Amino acid sequence: MNVDAAQITSPSLNWQKVSPWALAYFVMHFSVRFIKDGLFNLLPVLVVFVTQVENKLFWGQVGLAVALTSLLAYCFLYYRSFRFCITDEHEILLNKGVFKKERLTLKFSRVQNVNIAEPFYFTPIGLVNCIFDAAGSVAQEAVLPGVTKDYAQQMRKRVFDYKAQQQPSVELADTAQSHIEEQSENSLVITNKEIAKFGLMSNMAILALAAIAPFMNVAIDFLEQQYITKIESYYQQELGMMANAAVFAVITLIIMLVFIAVFLSVTMSLIRFYNYQLYFKNNKFKRIAGLLERHQLSISLDKVQSIVIKQNLVARLLKRFTVECLQASSGGAASMAKKNKQTLVLPVLTQEQVDNVCQWIYPWFDSKKLAFNAVERALLYKNTVFYALLPSVASGFFISFMQLNVLIALALFLVLAALVFLSYKRYGYYLHQQDGRFYLVVRKGMIGVHYRVFELYKAQSARSVSTFFMRRSGLKSLYIQLAAGGAYIPYLKQQDADFIIDFTLMQAESDPRSWM
Repeated sequence: MNVDAAQITSPSLNWQKVSPWALAYFVMHFSVRFIKDGLFNLLPVLVVFVTQVENKLFWGQVGLAVALTSLLAYCFLYYRSFRFCITDEHEILLNKGVFKKERLTLKFSRVQNVNIAEPFYFTPIGLVNCIFDAAGSVAQEAVLPGVTKDYAQQMRKRVFDYKAQQQPSVELADTAQSHIEEQSENSLVITNKEIAKFGLMSNMAILALAAIAPFMNVAIDFLEQQYITKIESYYQQELGMMANAAVFAVITLIIMLVFIAVFLSVTMSLIRFYNYQLYFKNNKFKRIAGLLERHQLSISLDKVQSIVIKQNLVARLLKRFTVECLQASSGGAASMAKKNKQTLVLPVLTQEQVDNVCQWIYPWFDSKKLAFNAVERALLYKNTVFYALLPSVASGFFISFMQLNVLIALALFLVLAALVFLSYKRYGYYLHQQDGRFYLVVRKGMIGVHYRVFELYKAQSARSVSTFFMRRSGLKSLYIQLAAGGAYIPYLKQQDADFIIDFTLMQAESDPRSWM
């Protein structure tokens, strides 16, 4: 039975079941969890299976049948035990679990976002997943699968109306004023052609290759037996004895693996961000994207701790940037999962689009007009010695070609020194004041660039670090901690670092607005 809007006002502890269609969600959910967690742990078994088992087809079918049967049985039992209740005390209660029974209690006041996801398997029947994100804890996330879209939207309205009633009067007045000032809706649509470029810019392919690194020796032996020998024979026939066929075979295989990794990275990007749409109105973001699951993410601007603008080497070649709006996240093993769920990502933007989007939030933002203050030149001297000179000198002692060691060490020094200089030139900070509010932009990078933009009152702490030689030169390095990440500015003059620390802490302590 589907849940309708009338059930929202049901009395306390009126436990409800979700629609039988929710069984499809549980199957997909636990399948993805198995691929992400269980399959990685089973990689050694899979390597042994591929390289050692003789009758792979038969035993593969047996293993697949056992896995599917176990998955379907577990999902059915999980569905039978799943119950939820929306109480009059403004709480969301969940009873779930098969072997380990769990009771989850999530208060409306702890809900950071109410997101609506429309998976492809729910689209024909008009159902969605209603997702309640709690600040800072992935374990406290509550999902009501297979509910109607009207129910999910009314639950979102009920939660946000309750949270608005609990806000201090100062914050309510500030929010109301913001709504008066911002009535027009801004929008951004990113084409799938651009989304494919994000697959080239992201590091998902590198992570996939890194995951199989521990089993590379076994994999190489298997590939050598099955493929490299055949490719080598082909090159011997085509190229004769004038070329090293084995070298060409290995190079061909490496190129194929790189193309496969890039293809997977692009495919994963399209699945995540397909038909990307972003809207901004009344200080709220709404993002809709996804191929297999049309996921709707809503974020209030006051929940955003900082905005990160970054561009790596590939992105610089493509003249594109990635923008992230970061919310509060906790540490620990689940922090990365929580960061991914609560981070609004604008995957691939041009420089003009970056400025336009940032001006929705900060009307003063113009990347071409940011006058950054540089860090002290002592940082360049120190990094040149430690990261360019010393490695180059050390390499000269270990190179066997003694007649070339000086030239190779010199070439290495020039390359490393150039990278150190680029890193030094990227470091900088810009302090901006607008309508009585103060903002900080911190820049870093090397070949690419990384900006972090935040309002000073959202700082959690500010501290300085100074070594013995830095103290003798009157220098300090500055670190500002936020609820989502932090900003690091090295080698500032002591008076500048002390001023930024004192001014930041004053803003954080005196501003009545909530950083959450």
